Amino acid sequence: MKKVLVFLVLATQVSMASSSSHITSPEEAFGFKPGTDRKLADWTQLVSYFQKLASQSARVRFADLGKTTEGRPFIAVTISAPETIAHLGEYQEIQRRLADARITSPAEAKGLIARGKTVVVVTCNIHSTEIASSQSAAVFAYRLAADNTPAIETILKNTIIVLVPSLNPDGEQLVVDWYKKYLGTPYEGTNPVVLWHHYVGHDDNRDWAAFTQVETRLAVEKVINPWHPQILYDLHQAGTSSPRIYLPPFVDPIDPNLDPLLISSINALGAHTALELSQTGKKGVLSYGVYDLWSPERNYIVYHNGLRILTESASANIASPINIPFRALGRGIGYDAKVASWNFPDPWQGGEWHLSDIVDYQITAFFSIVSNAANYRERYLSNFYQVGLNAVHRKSGPCAYVIPANQKDSAATARLINTLRIAEVDVEKASADFEADGKHYAKGSYVVWLAQPYGAFAKTLLEIQRYPDLREYPGGPPRRPYDVTAQTLPLLLGVEAVEISGKFSVPAIKVTRLEHPSGRFEGSGSAAGYVIPDKTNSDFYALFSLLKDHVKAYRLTSGSFDPGTIYIPEQEGIDAKLAAVVQKFPVDITSEQLSSDPTAFAVTLPRIGLYKSWVPSMDEGWTRWIFDQNGIPYTSVVDADIRKGNLNSRFDVILLPDNNPRAIKSGRGEREEGGEIGPAPPPTPPEFAGGLGDAGVRNLNAFVEAGGTVVAFNKASQLFAQKDSAKIANALDGVNRKDFYVPGSILQVSVDTSNPIAFGSSPTVPVWFELSPSFRVGEGARSVATYTSDNPLLSGWILGGQYLKGTAAIAEEEVGKGHVILFGFRPQYRAQSEVTYRFLFNALLYSASRPETLSANPAQRP
Repeated sequence: MKKVLVFLVLATQVSMASSSSHITSPEEAFGFKPGTDRKLADWTQLVSYFQKLASQSARVRFADLGKTTEGRPFIAVTISAPETIAHLGEYQEIQRRLADARITSPAEAKGLIARGKTVVVVTCNIHSTEIASSQSAAVFAYRLAADNTPAIETILKNTIIVLVPSLNPDGEQLVVDWYKKYLGTPYEGTNPVVLWHHYVGHDDNRDWAAFTQVETRLAVEKVINPWHPQILYDLHQAGTSSPRIYLPPFVDPIDPNLDPLLISSINALGAHTALELSQTGKKGVLSYGVYDLWSPERNYIVYHNGLRILTESASANIASPINIPFRALGRGIGYDAKVASWNFPDPWQGGEWHLSDIVDYQITAFFSIVSNAANYRERYLSNFYQVGLNAVHRKSGPCAYVIPANQKDSAATARLINTLRIAEVDVEKASADFEADGKHYAKGSYVVWLAQPYGAFAKTLLEIQRYPDLREYPGGPPRRPYDVTAQTLPLLLGVEAVEISGKFSVPAIKVTRLEHPSGRFEGSGSAAGYVIPDKTNSDFYALFSLLKDHVKAYRLTSGSFDPGTIYIPEQEGIDAKLAAVVQKFPVDITSEQLSSDPTAFAVTLPRIGLYKSWVPSMDEGWTRWIFDQNGIPYTSVVDADIRKGNLNSRFDVILLPDNNPRAIKSGRGEREEGGEIGPAPPPTPPEFAGGLGDAGVRNLNAFVEAGGTVVAFNKASQLFAQKDSAKIANALDGVNRKDFYVPGSILQVSVDTSNPIAFGSSPTVPVWFELSPSFRVGEGARSVATYTSDNPLLSGWILGGQYLKGTAAIAEEEVGKGHVILFGFRPQYRAQSEVTYRFLFNALLYSASRPETLSANPAQRP
């Protein structure tokens, strides 16, 4: 096998029968060999190359699948034997039937397996600073298109490879442009100071269960779902001081919803690839380290019965080489890069590390994986069918989930249903009332049966997570998870979903996709005014839309309506504007006569300044995405804008997304908990250095004193909640991680619904807590939401819940003429926690509101 790998890695270019006698190499196309120091092909060059390859080779098919966030082509390249390429539709149908054991008997599957190919989807460069795989992809495709070695012919005969050269083309182009701009300067090889996905940065690889981003949807709906791959090879890069490459097995915890046969298959393929890397003399190969298999947010394919083979190669400085002394190598979960162990038998000894080294490791891993997929074609197809067969013949656990009819928020309910449908989970809508587990459910309720091919995906999103209590050593501090510990989407969306244990039956129809619910407007030529109830996020979106259209609006604070109810008085052209709003948002607008002289807030469109640090914050990007999706206007402000001062002339509210206070104040990032040691990265270009500085912090304080509002999320709130503050202090300052730890869980808070920041809220709400502060509130400040239990856990993992009891999750204080509103969590977490959006929207609207008493007599109103 070692000889085969050497042939695959070093194979010479040959000609083949195709539409052209010559297959263009990447070196010919780009003018340099992929992996060359300080040389990178950008997205335009890569797209052009793959198009040319497809025009020259009958083994290659190019597809433009749609447009990215910034309008670039999102592409896939399908590679196989010419006779397979000519009949791809037939092979997709084989895959579809093998993926669903409800429509394919074991006898039928046997015949399909005999005819089918192992489908391998290869995804590159989702994190665009991890640039090597976008370059390696061109080499993968070229060698498969041009080489005629026996090993290549076996791969082509027995597999279909669907190559996605970049899951983030906008970021690929951004990184190449940034790198070239600073090439030859002291800043060469530094990371961009902006998010390398337009909205979500590194979190584009945390979107595989919520499907918010265009690129995620394209990959899922145009590549993974149509092909139902047996294997997905996902190429990443880790830090500079990490092992040279990581492969599965994954570390614990493993989501118990995953089929044991699937886990064993991942383990076997990962270990086999690690062995073959070692056989070619490559050092620093790690297995069973760092990365767990807990969450669907990173692992869509394993909940769709395919194997995920993740590789994480050590990085250079983008495309610039680095020199790493052996002593500078780091350590992490399951490894010390300086010490040999059973899962890391041959450490790299330090020295120079080049982009070409990364490309070389990736090429070797790629050809090992696809050779294995070809040589064991029948095993992969048989096991794929068997895992699906096991899924539709569940032997334990709940029977279904019911999402009852008449939910509080129809839009959030539609989002939950459509999320499941994007993932090809079958959902049914009851056409009559029914009973389940002794409870009555109304017609129109949704039923998600778990005995279906992707029931594991549905279950892990709908159920409560109970993350295991893992320690670094017995009795020691908690072992950090790779990402987060909970993903219960109904809690985050504010939708009720009920687990059903016993069998039941219900007449129902299958749901394809829920269309955006429509609103209702009861117009009246003689109405004194109109009311929007302020119960859902859509009510806020409608209000923002109306304020942008210069509609006069109030939020009632007394009288016969709930506090926060939106009141629109009669005004010129209002009926047409309200009629237009209900076409865009599922809101109910009714004509109402005020029966008394209620108090209210007169609301104007807030002038929002959204702080954008040059230490990029994914939380800032998620906030922008939510605002842009829902028509909420804002202005991005950077350090220099705030240092200039005069902020009150431009803004009513300045929003500080989650970021470390050090990053905000000084412009210096902070290594993540448990991160590597390693060499220091190149410096940031001076125009982006320094943070707010003392002048910027003074200007923020002056902004508040003069009547402005500052809203800060999560860690950013510690800019104001100082340890020794008498009004609002971080109650968790100084608490040891061994005693208190919540690394990403859903907790419950009790809410003061009379506070304007909580208008329209229910008395208790789930909040997302991730290494967050919580506040001790003194005289002159108010708690808006409070932890009232010593175990507020709803889903995930918590240690030391008693430290939270009595502290505030949201705190507010008046400063001069203005307000500081601090969130001890991220109310818009990854655009999933819709149940807490209202606290953010309320805070924004509060900043541009003034108290007023309305007259019940319209003629007496101003």
